[in-house]
Amino acid sequence: MKAEILVDRPLTLAEELHVLLLDRQGGGLIDADDRKIRYAFAGAGLMNLARERRIDTDLENLTVLDSTPLGDDILDPLLAAISGGENTDIVYWIERFSGPEIANRIRRRAGERLIHRGIFNIDPGGTLFLDKQVSLTRRYPGIPLPEGQDVVLRVMNVIFSEDIPSPDEAMLVALVDVCGIFGHILAKPELAERRDRIALVSRLDLIGLSVRNAILAVREPDAKDRTLHRIFQESAAGGRRKCPPMAPMGLPLIGHSLRLRPFPTQTLADYYRSLGPIFRIRDLASTLTVLAGPEANLFLQKRGRALLRSHKAYTPLFEGMDAQRIILSMDGEEHFSLRRAISSGFSRDRYLNRLPEIRDIILSKFPENGNAVAIDTFSHLTAKSIGLACTNYVLSNSEVKDMDFFLRRLIAVTVLRALPKFMMYTPRMKRAKAGFFDIFTNILRARLDDGTDQGKEDVVDAMLELHRSNPQFLPEQELRVSCLGPIFSGLHTTASTGTFALYLLLKHPGCLERVRVEADELYANGGPTPEKMKALDVTRRTVFETLRIYNPFGFLFRHAVNSFDFGGYTIPAGTALFLPTSVPHYCPEFFREPDRFDIDRYLPERAEHSQPGVYMPFGFGTHRCLGSTIAENHLMFTLATILHHRNVSMDPPDYKMKMIFDGVPAPTRKLRLKLTPR
Repeated sequence: MKAEILVDRPLTLAEELHVLLLDRQGGGLIDADDRKIRYAFAGAGLMNLARERRIDTDLENLTVLDSTPLGDDILDPLLAAISGGENTDIVYWIERFSGPEIANRIRRRAGERLIHRGIFNIDPGGTLFLDKQVSLTRRYPGIPLPEGQDVVLRVMNVIFSEDIPSPDEAMLVALVDVCGIFGHILAKPELAERRDRIALVSRLDLIGLSVRNAILAVREPDAKDRTLHRIFQESAAGGRRKCPPMAPMGLPLIGHSLRLRPFPTQTLADYYRSLGPIFRIRDLASTLTVLAGPEANLFLQKRGRALLRSHKAYTPLFEGMDAQRIILSMDGEEHFSLRRAISSGFSRDRYLNRLPEIRDIILSKFPENGNAVAIDTFSHLTAKSIGLACTNYVLSNSEVKDMDFFLRRLIAVTVLRALPKFMMYTPRMKRAKAGFFDIFTNILRARLDDGTDQGKEDVVDAMLELHRSNPQFLPEQELRVSCLGPIFSGLHTTASTGTFALYLLLKHPGCLERVRVEADELYANGGPTPEKMKALDVTRRTVFETLRIYNPFGFLFRHAVNSFDFGGYTIPAGTALFLPTSVPHYCPEFFREPDRFDIDRYLPERAEHSQPGVYMPFGFGTHRCLGSTIAENHLMFTLATILHHRNVSMDPPDYKMKMIFDGVPAPTRKLRLKLTPR
């Protein structure tokens, strides 16, 4: 029986375990030990096989009772492996199934089922959260009681009563206990008080007891099976020092500024490979501690929520927008609440449902005959397209120019500190700032004039509703900046990526023709549809490779709010941190020949990007870019539309990419395009 039709059946142990692992305040998973979580999902798989009477086990041995497949894409691969193997030691199977490939597949599929059941939701940035209705009712849709009651309540009922639990409840308690999850869902005094009860329940079911003992008996993984995070932790355990090394070749006064601009990734990758995952750099005004490489990415993905804050790093930026805070600067539960409230406005479908209108926007900026400045053209079509998809409003050319000028000047003064503060008050800057905020007024006016529900559930709808329901949380002054956020946050980053992608294709004619073939197929037989967009392959891998080579999203600034140890050093609270998440993109140990444009590195047989912590083009965790799915689809559709309708060449033909650093690495205006009709 397929998992898709099991919505009225009780949750499997793997699904229940996933619900227990959810961080209900901040989204995503709780900060638990990766290895223990993998053991838990491996144990859940074996327990489910026992519950389906496919296997039986005592305290040492495992026996196959029935090798007939269940039609379950989680359990059938496990059953096939056990049936085809000779080893009957349960410890062996726990160890084998707890490997990252198998255990993470069980977890991923369990999460997909929970989304399908309507128990979990996922925002466009990839963060899981409990469905609002489930959170309010503590009931699962379509599942009768008692199985349909929230698993947290059911587990609490078991350990805080003296009733005899069911075999399933005893198995779940045993699993949660041995993997240390109770420490995340109970306060320490409660856990201490109920420790004897938990131990008793864990021993009531033979299957649960067998799996529990097997997990406790599993040895430490071999070195070849260890994640980079574990290798790093072990190598760093030999003592803590206070001051990470300063990167070499800094100059007096200006430090490393020249070496890091306009595109710092390659230089930072060289520092990482010679100095390790932690070092320091200097610019004109300050010293930053850099955490780099997959070790840092994995560490911060897991612990960053408790250790880091973004508010201080971006305070000058949002103050320049006359706001106290914006989503970029929020942290913790406040950030998660806003993210969850507006996530529907960033869905991929919002973009895909407007393809005909976005096509017209793209072609209006790429004339049939003539020349165009690449970055200007991409900036205009990006702002207009994302504005339509997320706010149901298409910016005028003058509005795009005002937004572009205002943001570049604001970033130059407040973030890069490349211009003096008085440049915020020049006549041109004042006009651009007024024009920037006029866009919000024009969006609201257009909605009133339209009088339809075409913008239903877009970002503006979500923001307005949040403001109405909780004006203290989202006051009017923050409202206008938040409503414009999808447009201005994607203006430079996505436009730069589109320009880089077209440049790379023009430099690699063979790949360009492969993308053009897909583009012609997209526009054949009735034109683009969401289904055809989802089937694009070569174009998608081109975007992936562009984001690896020229990643404009991979540079984060944070401050440490709690002291922590990393890489053999103690990082004190208050330390200014620079997190270049894209550093692994330029390391040959992760990406073969990293300087080479190679879209086939994303094929399943190579999958270089799937190594832990090496490819996070839109950031990670709860601060992963909410607009990432829209950005990916916009880039693919823009490339396909241009190449289907136009012949494009560079002017001059031998142009080599030149960049500037405007808060993100961006192409200069020197790249021009020649356009003719196909």
